[in-house]
Amino acid sequence: MQIKRFTFWTALLLSAAMFWGCGSNGGGGDSLSDNQNPVDPVTGISFVMSTGCIDCHEGFAWSDEEVSAFLQGKHVIHSDHINAESGEECLACHDPIGDGAGLAGLIDSENVPAEGLAAVGCENCHGAGAEHYGHGPMPYPTPNYEVCAKCHDTLPDSHLPHHPEANNIGTKFADSAHAGSGDRNEAICVKCHTDEGGRAYKEVVSVAALETVALPRQSASPVQCRTCHDPHNAGALLKPEVSEGHGDSEEVVESSEYATCSNCHQAHDAQLGVDVTQLAGSESSDGASGDLIYHAGRYERVISSTHYDDPATSYENGDAKIEGYTMDPTNDHVCRDCHDVHSTDLTYNREWATSGHAGGLLLAKQAANADNHTFEGAVAYRAAGATDETSNGGFTHYDWDAKDRQSCQMCHTATGFVNYVADPENYDAANNDFSHLEGWNYDVATDTVTSSGQNELLYCWGCHADNSGALRVEGPFTATYTYGGEPIVFPDSGSSNTCYVCHAGRGNNEVVSTGSRFAGHHAPAAATLFSELTHVAYEYPGLNYSNVPYFVHDTLELDGSGPCAACHMTGEKPNHEFAVVNKNAEGVITGIRADNCVNCHDGEHALFVAEGQVGETLNIWNGTAAVPTVVTQEMVDEAAAELEHESEGYQNAGLLLNDLLNQDNGLGNYTNAKIDNSNTVENDLGAFQNAKLPTDEKGGFAHNRYYIKRALFDAIDWVEDGEINGVIEDYSSMGTEYQYADAILWLGTERP
Repeated sequence: MQIKRFTFWTALLLSAAMFWGCGSNGGGGDSLSDNQNPVDPVTGISFVMSTGCIDCHEGFAWSDEEVSAFLQGKHVIHSDHINAESGEECLACHDPIGDGAGLAGLIDSENVPAEGLAAVGCENCHGAGAEHYGHGPMPYPTPNYEVCAKCHDTLPDSHLPHHPEANNIGTKFADSAHAGSGDRNEAICVKCHTDEGGRAYKEVVSVAALETVALPRQSASPVQCRTCHDPHNAGALLKPEVSEGHGDSEEVVESSEYATCSNCHQAHDAQLGVDVTQLAGSESSDGASGDLIYHAGRYERVISSTHYDDPATSYENGDAKIEGYTMDPTNDHVCRDCHDVHSTDLTYNREWATSGHAGGLLLAKQAANADNHTFEGAVAYRAAGATDETSNGGFTHYDWDAKDRQSCQMCHTATGFVNYVADPENYDAANNDFSHLEGWNYDVATDTVTSSGQNELLYCWGCHADNSGALRVEGPFTATYTYGGEPIVFPDSGSSNTCYVCHAGRGNNEVVSTGSRFAGHHAPAAATLFSELTHVAYEYPGLNYSNVPYFVHDTLELDGSGPCAACHMTGEKPNHEFAVVNKNAEGVITGIRADNCVNCHDGEHALFVAEGQVGETLNIWNGTAAVPTVVTQEMVDEAAAELEHESEGYQNAGLLLNDLLNQDNGLGNYTNAKIDNSNTVENDLGAFQNAKLPTDEKGGFAHNRYYIKRALFDAIDWVEDGEINGVIEDYSSMGTEYQYADAILWLGTERP
């Protein structure tokens, strides 16, 4: 854009008008309050308008660049729907003192709306400038975050659809670690712990340079909005994007956001060397060699400890592990994809990192017992990661970005998930681009995919469209399989719609699969919950698999967050661990976390109270009626034990069925042979499929108890004698190697 400069005569006339009234520090004349410019009602000082500021500052070498940036930035050029006639409510922030009219002649006409320009002027941030002539004081020479927050905090409702991440950023920042960064105004700390050092030393990237060049700054203050944002070029960040190559071969290697955030938090793939007592090399501030400039021994202060997946530990190499979250440095919102960068609150991030969606990555790192004050501890913390054991193989077991795994990518990679939900009907996994993974490449000419040693997890940006919580799936979800030739459409369930995409499963047993895996695939919790839609288990002909009349799990909060979120994300804020129960090291349930369970399970059938409800008074069934009752720890322990009993019975029933199929523990079946996927009898194949329920749908006993019981019971009933008569043997007293008491206690010996 070419900026239109003042003509000589315009500048002369404006200068004359301004200095005519200059009397504060420049000497001579009356106050500018005598002219027609508006007056600041707080200070009583007149505004000189942005044209007055520009008239002087475009003539100074040290401020000319800021003038040019200002006239090109978003403070001046808003959009065609923000203009001089937008109304007082809008103009209160978009043109508080009427600067637009004067600035319109300084920018290209194509950027001036027909109704007139609205612009945020210099004095909106720096304060009225009439007393600044003659180099007198400005009210706010370096505006802090409170000045920015006057407009950049609570947004009107009309703005939220367009700027969901920008709401309340002033309030968030005030409570953030950035605002409380402290005044570490000393040589090696000043770069990242102060605003003045952050801007002055943004190009200093080595410890040696920091120690010699990065000197303490005068009147240093904590990190501010202006540290990361260029206030004179609204929208620009501290550091520009980084490109390599020239001409047609030039490509972006770091977005402006990545370059700005990593300027202090350091590169996501920064490598740790060895202790410098063992090997001399470039040293970090706490005595470790490698790429880090500071805090190598404090693993939570550098993102490479959690944001880098070592491609050397891969499925292909036989030691599959995911040490961190893969990042795309070229993405211009790479940090905001998962973080609220203004609040720096990591609660949701840390909760997610312990969940199955993250493969239990953070739990694995915490188990490494890293000491965050030593280099050795940092190395151990960084090397720990998600494995098949911590993630059930969901994200580690295969090279999911490989060509032969494209059919899996919609659920086993965040990239595939995002592309699928964006357009399910036209989704083609061959178009999934994993070029941000190290070593991944697609050769169009040969249609060959070279997979990476890195894998993705289901990141925040998989489910969420932005960091304000907006979800990518907003309406009813249609399963990828059918029943009776008709599509299976899950009810519109708010937040839970997103869960259905992967937890609806991949198929059902309408036509019994001869494959060796469960037709519903892994973790088909939603398919179990909505069994009357999906028929996910094998249902023996002529039998009733309808829900019992009092089953309501599939209707929980259908007009709100839906059944998945209702139980898995309870709490004052949505809990992103997604855990309904707590377990000990042996996997035994020790407490219920979903505090809304008691709303239904008040004691008439089973009492399910949560750990966080101890001391609360709840209406609980006493055998005759629900009466106010104070929850005790004993009640919580009993509830946990009851749920653990249900889980044990479910798993025990699956073991019994598997032993019948395989004729283990001295058990026989009606065929007197092993029943597996090679059998041709449909009811045999159905039993083989249902035997996989307890391992593939571990929460089935809670999601849809009676449906699961009937599926397992009928399969056992069939394989005992090749008939369905509604009765099975009482295996609880068998003198075999394994007792099935829990199974029979849970199932009963007559069909539930």
